[in-house]
Amino acid sequence: MQILFLAHRIPYPPDKGERIRAFQQLQYLGARHDVDLFCFADSKACARNQEHLRTKCRSVHVEVLKKPSRLLRAASSFAGGQPISFGFFQSPRFAQGLNRLLQTYKYDVIFVYSSSMGQYIPVPAPAPVVVDFVDADSQKFRQYAATANGFRARLYTREADAVAGAERSLGHIAAVSLAVTRHDALELQNVIGSGCRVEVIPNGVQVPDCSSIDKQGVFADLRPFLLFVGTMSYPPNADAAVYFAREILPLVHKTRPGMKFVIVGRDPDRRVRELASLPGVLVTGEVPDAFAYFRSADVTVAPFRISQGFHNKIAESLALGTPVVTTARARDGIGLSDREGLFAADTPEEFTRQIEFALDPTVGRKVRENAGLVRKILSWDVSLAKLERLMMDAAAQSDTATYRLAVGH
Repeated sequence: MQILFLAHRIPYPPDKGERIRAFQQLQYLGARHDVDLFCFADSKACARNQEHLRTKCRSVHVEVLKKPSRLLRAASSFAGGQPISFGFFQSPRFAQGLNRLLQTYKYDVIFVYSSSMGQYIPVPAPAPVVVDFVDADSQKFRQYAATANGFRARLYTREADAVAGAERSLGHIAAVSLAVTRHDALELQNVIGSGCRVEVIPNGVQVPDCSSIDKQGVFADLRPFLLFVGTMSYPPNADAAVYFAREILPLVHKTRPGMKFVIVGRDPDRRVRELASLPGVLVTGEVPDAFAYFRSADVTVAPFRISQGFHNKIAESLALGTPVVTTARARDGIGLSDREGLFAADTPEEFTRQIEFALDPTVGRKVRENAGLVRKILSWDVSLAKLERLMMDAAAQSDTATYRLAVGH
């Protein structure tokens, strides 16, 4: 197949959720088909990572998003009633380059990674469109609105409505829409409408066989500790870390006063940095090997009050044999259960009880024994093979005129 792959951010390095999924998809498709990648980068340093992708694609086009322009276009989107978040990814130069490419090649499929890239699909579409929404972003903004007050709550509600409208329009253009979890697929189906096809393509998990950091040498003075890992400038991650440190950890300390809470991840915001002043809390910032922390932690915690989609760090912890306590909604997104060491709690008291249970040596031993099964269940190969089949089905609609008629153009 000839595939045009549109992504809102360069899918390398695969070190955070949105890039991990896009990179796995690009790598799999690029090994089997001719793929042209068109994407954005947040900086020139990020854009240099395109060299790692050139061996996987026929061509790679990366445009650096300049912050002043992004803010102006976001403001313009707000004034025009469009999603503010989509404005960050608006670029006339990007659109011109993409149009030239569409005039050069006849694609079998246009693959859209993230709803914000749907704005670049010509109408009528020159080829069948497959959209990976990943998460139901409109519902994420509704969760933001529910936890905010005043102007911010109104702004998030406005964004949720605008994104839902964009999701609906894009879903009607798509031959098939994709989501990462069954819950997200149901939410998207409700937004887009029952007449449109929505399929689930779960995330997989990939972990190294060993850690580059010696467990005993580095972590001997740290244990026992509970672990949270994530990009700490991302609001749902920051909220989860603050919630745990301020409302759950004091309850844990009543029975385990020596237990530490270690927060690992790049770019901690001010609220997260301030947690380092609390007893037993360590904020590391970015580390060279997060997997070493997963291997050495007693329990990983993921107390997401704002949760959408598949949380890669939960899966990685289980795949390395460390139990996880998370919220019920986040657990549903993974698709595993107590048997694999994934425990659900939705109040500080429930979290405390489940952490105490997960700390039992017998439970820890069973979770380590099941780590191989987790890696098998969450294999990328199964998900990516399904993705390829869906794209080939869409490409079978090779008569462009017939395809345009089918989507109502």
